[in-house]
Formats: sequence, structure tokens, C-alpha cells
Amino acid sequence: MINTISITDLKQNTSGVVKKLKKEGKSVVVLQRSKIAAILVDPNYFSILEESLEDLVDLKAIEERKKEKRVSLKEVVRNLGLNEN
Repeated sequence: MINTISITDLKQNTSGVVKKLKKEGKSVVVLQRSKIAAILVDPNYFSILEESLEDLVDLKAIEERKKEKRVSLKEVVRNLGLNEN
């Protein structure tokens, strides 16, 4: 079940909502005029979400790079005008 609270109730009982969030570890959806205005999440859960998103971005970049033309080290050295040793 999704925990929801009006923005008015949140203003009146912020401390209680935060305590409940920490205790239960569930998200709280904040409604304003019956529409979602914000979602409060446990800090640990937020960290997990951030790390997961970063991992997905990294994986996408890796997949895109797989399509790029490969260049040998010899060619890079030659293009930079460096001596091969």
C-alpha cells in the first residue's frame, strides 16, 4: 500500500511524517490538490536509487562505445607524432 499525505498534513506534522518514514522505510507520496507534488523516500533507499541510475548511465555509455571505430595504439602514437618504444 502506498503511503500518501496531503501537503497541508505534511506542513502540520513534518516531524511525525519523517519519523514514520524512517521507521517503516517506505516512500510517502505528498499530494497537492489531489496531484503528486513530491515523493519522500528513506535516505538509504535514495542512495541505492542514485547508484543504480549511475550504473545504468555507465552501462549505456559502454554499449554506445562498443559501436565506435577502434583505433590501434600504433595509430594513436603515429597520429600524435610520438616515438614508438
